[in-house]
Amino acid sequence: MSEINFYYLEKPTLSNLNRIFGSADIPFIRLSKFLSKEEVNFEMKSQRDEKIGFYKRYVRPSHLGDFWESKDFLSFLESGTGLNLKFRSSQGQTYGPGDYSLLHSEEFERKRLVVVYDFTNNWNIEWGGHDIYTSPEKDPLICNRDAGTLMLTLLDEGDYSCTRYVSLKSDSKVVIDKVIFDLK
Repeated sequence: MSEINFYYLEKPTLSNLNRIFGSADIPFIRLSKFLSKEEVNFEMKSQRDEKIGFYKRYVRPSHLGDFWESKDFLSFLESGTGLNLKFRSSQGQTYGPGDYSLLHSEEFERKRLVVVYDFTNNWNIEWGGHDIYTSPEKDPLICNRDAGTLMLTLLDEGDYSCTRYVSLKSDSKVVIDKVIFDLK
């Protein structure tokens, strides 16, 4: 099974993450080199998932499988965010040239913790494909691609997230696991 980098499990680090997460305009943490060991399954077949004007991408079961539902990961999340969480869903998503998801695809979402783990390699910032998080009357949060990075974002009802258009000139693909946790 995949393993969390020991640094992120230390009590001082968890306490600091909790403080940072709770003090942000949009509660958010970005953690580089989050896993010390990845057991990834890229062999499963993807299928096209398209709703014109909302999203266009490939989806499949999550690349890290049961890790997202593990007690170790849930314990880390709850310690690092101070939230009481319940797993809702996980999905592997791939965005190639011309693919996207738009903010309004989450119009009817309730309060949730969005977890994104990035597998994307060799990404050029000019290709787009950024993760965007918005909340009314707050500046949007725009995140670039970085392989091995875990992003945690607390979104309320009326807040949105998306993966911006990937340029038709892209030589690579955005590959992520997107996981949703509901608050208990």
